[in-house]
Amino acid sequence: MKLPDIYTDWKIVTGLALILLGAANWGVGLERTETYSRMIIARAQPATATDYRSFDELDEGAGGAAVLEPLTAEQRQASYATARMDFYHAAFLAGRAMVLLGLLVTLLGFISVIQQDSRRAFRRPEDDARLPRGLPGAPRAPQ
Repeated sequence: MKLPDIYTDWKIVTGLALILLGAANWGVGLERTETYSRMIIARAQPATATDYRSFDELDEGAGGAAVLEPLTAEQRQASYATARMDFYHAAFLAGRAMVLLGLLVTLLGFISVIQQDSRRAFRRPEDDARLPRGLPGAPRAPQ
């Protein structure tokens, strides 16, 4: 097996690309998930009674804005951080899956290259009959 056999096999090249891309997703996803998780924990508020107004308490001047806007600015920031954490968690999981798939495809590529190399090394005798005869140094066929 030679180096050109390895880098010309599409399975090995695809597998290595998947491993690299998956490792990058895995690393970025893990780092950002931890970052946003810390942000959510830092902004977590104790479970107190929530502020709410019944419909009777809303004055007509408010126009229902309090009902349509239930989140405070801090709660909205925590909600955005949760959404970002979920996105990076999905990137983290996809990265792990890509690394595993890349390892599998690379393994199958190496197995196929080794099989092709062994087929070349152990040719059948009928394959030798197709070789040109009369070359200097070539073994002679029994007659």
